[in-house]
Amino acid sequence: MEARSDGELIAIYARTGDEKVFAELVSRHQQAVYGACLRMLGNAHDAEDAAQAVFIILARKAPKLRREGFLNAWLHSVARNAVRGAIR
Repeated sequence: MEARSDGELIAIYARTGDEKVFAELVSRHQQAVYGACLRMLGNAHDAEDAAQAVFIILARKAPKLRREGFLNAWLHSVARNAVRGAIR
């Protein structure tokens, strides 16, 4: 069975709210998001909080995310904003 793309998973999640589909997205991207947050914050606990915030935002914004092939950049941008919020 061929793996579904991020765009397909986002569309399915946005349409159905299927938690297994969302878990697949998190699984694919959690290390990169956490790593980016950790590099920017330098503290594991704060990085975990910021990364969790990124995925909460993804869950909320999923219905508006329709372009294929952009999720990595979008997640990194949201991570930067989450880190800025954590620093404030």
